[in-house]
Amino acid sequence: MNKTINRLKYIFIGIFLLSSASVLVYHATWVWPKDRCEKSGGAWAGKWMKCATVYPIETWTRRPRGTPPLNGQSADGPTADAPAKAAPAEADEAAPAAAPPTAAAPAASEKK
Repeated sequence: MNKTINRLKYIFIGIFLLSSASVLVYHATWVWPKDRCEKSGGAWAGKWMKCATVYPIETWTRRPRGTPPLNGQSADGPTADAPAKAAPAEADEAAPAAAPPTAAAPAASEKK
């Protein structure tokens, strides 16, 4: 019985150490770098585990702020006070009423 208790003790200690080490590795490789990146004002790219610098679109296009868009759409996109599109008609309203169920044909044994 004493060997069994010692074996279980070592198994549970091993599981505890393994899980503690895995939590530490997870925090060291994911959580702490993400926190440092967000505190410095960067954007965390989790797929690549890198801290990216956020650039305004004007930096890439070299267009000054306030320039109207080229395609004629509004610069800010849709607004909250714009009227919503009308909802399509309900399927129940557009569909005709179903015909009432008909009586079943007489069974073969009932035919004469």
